[in-house]
Amino acid sequence: MTTTRYELPTTVSHCTGRGGNVECKAAHKRGLSVHIIPGHVSDQPRLVMPTYHYATEEEAREAVRIARLTAPTVTCDDDLYACRRMRTPHFLPVNWIDPTRRR
Repeated sequence: MTTTRYELPTTVSHCTGRGGNVECKAAHKRGLSVHIIPGHVSDQPRLVMPTYHYATEEEAREAVRIARLTAPTVTCDDDLYACRRMRTPHFLPVNWIDPTRRR
């Protein structure tokens, strides 16, 4: 795995627990109502977080900031599975296709 660093804007919203997304509803019930989506540029790796729900906007932004500085870039399926298993942030390369969607 390699480490990459990108500074991009993020999208922050506040989950109400009323939408159709099951994960948002469950997170809202646990007090994690801030939903953050790390920004990306289509020709650069995409940051994947182990969760997108946080208690405060400050906590969410700090988690993304740290992840952008420290998250490795997945280079093979084994890297991906390891990051998922350990629930760690990681970057997916441009044009990455999830193993479950490959034919």
